[in-house]
Amino acid sequence: MSDSQKSDLPLFVAVDWGTTNLRAFLVDSNGQILEQKKSDRGMLRLQKSEFEEVLKNLLGSWLRADLPVYMAGMVGSKGGWQEVAYQTCPVSLPSLAEHLHWLTTSLPCPVAIVPGLQGLGVHGYHDVIRGEETQLLGALDWLQSQNRRDENPLCCMPGTHCKWVQIESSEIRHFSTTFSGEIFARLNDGSSLVKGLPVSDALNKDAFNKGLQVSQQKGGFLHHLFSVRSRFVCGELTEDEGRDYLSGIVIGTDVQNILEALQPSQTSVLLIGSNNLSERYALALAYHGLKSEFLDAGEASIRGLKYLAANQQQLPLTGVAN
Repeated sequence: MSDSQKSDLPLFVAVDWGTTNLRAFLVDSNGQILEQKKSDRGMLRLQKSEFEEVLKNLLGSWLRADLPVYMAGMVGSKGGWQEVAYQTCPVSLPSLAEHLHWLTTSLPCPVAIVPGLQGLGVHGYHDVIRGEETQLLGALDWLQSQNRRDENPLCCMPGTHCKWVQIESSEIRHFSTTFSGEIFARLNDGSSLVKGLPVSDALNKDAFNKGLQVSQQKGGFLHHLFSVRSRFVCGELTEDEGRDYLSGIVIGTDVQNILEALQPSQTSVLLIGSNNLSERYALALAYHGLKSEFLDAGEASIRGLKYLAANQQQLPLTGVAN
């Protein structure tokens, strides 16, 4: 068999199991996705006893002894399939390959969960990551593919809970989580600030930039929030501007507060997330004179799991946990 034919063969199954969704990917040795499947059976919809059966039904013919399954995300949380202990920072990202948790199952293949990370945020208190650690490992793989392995990126990972992570020599020593995504979602879903205002998937950059500007003014976040309603009622904002103006305030506050706390030496930030949300963070970073690069969160996850799969010296026997 030629090398090209070997590279087309599946190497492992990658699973991203979050709170609301479940996605699985059949991946070859080059990290290319051969097939993919998805389900709405996220962690919040399942009891512990249901996870194995859900995975079995979703993967179907992919379940083979020679195809290990690597899972990242909330599947390893307290409410997931099995709680997997956090690795405590400082942590070398490549060392995650040595700390996979192999489950005991009745499935014909080895099944592992990637552990999350526990560290200190900029406030000095405990902070946690579950799932993003795999994306960060993938970011290292992405940089290496561009001959940039010596870089120490500051990573911003927008999402429900935004993660700000400094990588130094492939190691994570500190990281900080902000509540920006969830608080925007809550405020944007029927709060008095935006009640009756139209919803659009298109970004109104002018309105977003107005929100960014307000987030830098006196009065603080809670005062700035009410301006969404008051400026609309008084005619300073149109009804089409309200929601993106709100987004600008939330994201602008997030970026400003973290940059003040971290005082990063970098002039560019690596954004790992969805294109839509990362575009907004790129605008907020540019407001502070910082450039940004974008890496899709899905690609980062696959790259991270590919690294873990490729660096297993010996897989455990099927059904045996360590």
